[in-house]
Amino acid sequence: MLKKILIGVFGLIVLLLLAVAIGPRFIDWNGYKGRVADAVREVTGRDLAIDGDMSLSLLPSPTLSVSGVRLANLPGGSAPDMARLKSLEVHVALMPLVSGKIQVTRVTLVEPVVLLERLADGQANWQFTPPAANANGAAGTASSGAAAGSGPSAEISVDNFTIENGTVLYRAGGIEQ
Repeated sequence: MLKKILIGVFGLIVLLLLAVAIGPRFIDWNGYKGRVADAVREVTGRDLAIDGDMSLSLLPSPTLSVSGVRLANLPGGSAPDMARLKSLEVHVALMPLVSGKIQVTRVTLVEPVVLLERLADGQANWQFTPPAANANGAAGTASSGAAAGSGPSAEISVDNFTIENGTVLYRAGGIEQ
């Protein structure tokens, strides 16, 4: 009798592991592109476009992969995009998630092109202003409103950050340097 129970529990564990390993492959993660873009716009005030595919796997560690990412530049900038990535991959440690901590074990940016520029009026495209701050005219008002509406912030750490074949351009007042 005990042997049958142990076999049943082992079989249930194997089925659960298979569901966790294979289950995310049946979800169309591309359906979440709009939500991701909205969240980025809410935080940065800039549009994010994901032209490629998004995928998520849970085993052996949670991994998010995204290809064809573009982040919009400031209005009046010299190019429409501030940043372009061929692909992005983020690996997260599973066990710290249980305690509410986010331990990013590896972030890999493949072929990023980042344009940092200061416009003639002094605006810098690396300074982000959320839409609420634009509407209120003051960043302080938006940040206090965001803090009041959000839950407790998670502890986030990044262990390894890799850039493969990256390019950074700097322009001041329309002059590339």
